[in-house]
Amino acid sequence: MSRRLFLLAAVLALLLFGVTGATAADTFTDPTGDAVGGAADITQVVVSNDPDGNITFALTIPDRTTLTSDDRLFIFLNSDKDPATGFGGLDYAIVIDSDGAVLVRAAGSSFAQAPQTTLTVTADRKAVTINRSELGETTGFLFFAESGLDSSESAEDSAPDSGTAAYDLDLKPVLDTLSARFAPAKPKHGKPFRLASTTLRLEDGTVAKGTITCVAKLNGKRLAGRCSWRIPPNARGRRLVVTLSARYKSVSATFTPWRFRVG
Repeated sequence: MSRRLFLLAAVLALLLFGVTGATAADTFTDPTGDAVGGAADITQVVVSNDPDGNITFALTIPDRTTLTSDDRLFIFLNSDKDPATGFGGLDYAIVIDSDGAVLVRAAGSSFAQAPQTTLTVTADRKAVTINRSELGETTGFLFFAESGLDSSESAEDSAPDSGTAAYDLDLKPVLDTLSARFAPAKPKHGKPFRLASTTLRLEDGTVAKGTITCVAKLNGKRLAGRCSWRIPPNARGRRLVVTLSARYKSVSATFTPWRFRVG
């Protein structure tokens, strides 16, 4: 039995024991007419995700309007790209039939049903969506799709035909910290005061070039100016609060205000 048929048998065995059940996109193609034994002919898989980590697999199957009661589709996932983990390097599988879809995960030398709350499937059973939180918080994975028949172990089509395809998620960034330098370092009455520079860091530690907006309030009253202000001559001893917000890749965050006493 081939490696892929062995995997199919492992998941099918699980099924027989009662399991029921603005985006980045990559397109993976597979030859037409290469399915054997009457299995569904998978000719294309489009993988995409939204900024919140919802991953969609959309399969093109020209010889099926919808799945028959004999059809099975499988999407096998190496969610950490590590060949040493999971079952033969595969950590999860999404199993689709005419009744719906179910997520299973590697458990020793087979697969077991996994907890799932985000998995959905379209009415024609040709597309599924699942959040990365249910795939080990994956940020990129290897995968292949497989079709088969309940009635025949030899019926199959694989996409791609050999090996695996790779997909990396395009995720919503998390704006973590914002450091700032002002000129002068402390505001003085009757003098200009401005934001000199900032450093925005994401949750993963990388530095991002974001758009910064500023609001300055003197004793609670907003000062005119964007990120540069003239401190009133009579402001000595008053409290100046500067609030900075950053925007990067459609994500915005407001940070803890900088507080000064005007000299």
